[in-house]
Amino acid sequence: TQDPDLRGPAQQALQFIVAAQHPGTGGWRYTPGEAGDTSVVGWQVMALKSGEMAGLEVPPATLELARRWLASAAGSAGSLGTFGYTGPGGSLAMTAEGLLCHQFLGCGQDDPQLAAGVRILAANLPQQDRETSYYWYYATQVLYHVQGPAWEAWNQAMRDLVVRTQITQGPLAGTWDPRDQWEQAGGRLYATCLR
Repeated sequence: TQDPDLRGPAQQALQFIVAAQHPGTGGWRYTPGEAGDTSVVGWQVMALKSGEMAGLEVPPATLELARRWLASAAGSAGSLGTFGYTGPGGSLAMTAEGLLCHQFLGCGQDDPQLAAGVRILAANLPQQDRETSYYWYYATQVLYHVQGPAWEAWNQAMRDLVVRTQITQGPLAGTWDPRDQWEQAGGRLYATCLR
């Protein structure tokens, strides 16, 4: 927004994120200084990247440590393109989140990890009651940044699913029902925000 009143608090929030990073693994978790998991790492990398784009200070060393975390959670060989929760081998949601972090941290379009991950996401298009909005949220961003046929197929499936499943009548019109365990915990607002 470029609102000068928000600059100080936003910078302080980034400083908290920097201070909460695990100094050895480069990850973040639910308590400052914990070793990390890809889910929490993803939210922190997104905040750091947003701050960087807004002209706030983000130490390069923090981003380098985040790359270390991603490398520790990335699959290799037969599982190239995947990311796990606390180590290699993971779900579609962690793969999508790890890939988006990888993009935010500067990987190029020709990166082998990204290319393999895009193939995985493209083979797992959005389907009602299959995966979750958490997966869709991250995979949509990854594929949007890549563009091409994978994005076109994803966008058509995602767009149609989101429109088809939105509540259109009554006091809940405009929202989505929470469907999985994470959406149940976060509630209707969480499920709606991710969609």
